[in-house]
Amino acid sequence: MNIPVGELLDKHVSFQEVSPLAKAGELLKSGFTGYLVMTTEGAAGMEEAILLLRENEVVGALFESLKFGKQFFGMQGLCLALNTGRAKQGVFDVSRLSRQQVDLIIAFNEKIQLPKPLNMQLLQRMMASGYSAELVQQSLGAGAAEEAPRAAVLGKFGLGSIK
Repeated sequence: MNIPVGELLDKHVSFQEVSPLAKAGELLKSGFTGYLVMTTEGAAGMEEAILLLRENEVVGALFESLKFGKQFFGMQGLCLALNTGRAKQGVFDVSRLSRQQVDLIIAFNEKIQLPKPLNMQLLQRMMASGYSAELVQQSLGAGAAEEAPRAAVLGKFGLGSIK
């Protein structure tokens, strides 16, 4: 998905320094327009999640498992993005966009849009207390629960001796 960089306000901020969900709350309270992108190594390997903000509301969300090549949008993406934000380790970036840029992102990527924009109070009700590997695995399906060991995969192709 192509999202403009915009004005990068925060770059590679550690989850241990600042909670990305607390930062999202601050951004919503301030009327921020742009996005917060979170990256962590979770149950699905490298996970990337984006919260798209327009003024005082979350208007879109995306979650991507880079390891499994799967993306989730809208409400399902939001649930997984909020889960990513509860991970113990990771980094996040914050980029400011214009209202028009956010509207264009939604226009060209309709599936990212939430059915109804969420304000801070609604968002807080959806937040879990901690990261849930089960939620991610359930969303990704049975294939994510067990991954074949590297040697077994290479062995299938007669390359088992490669280290």
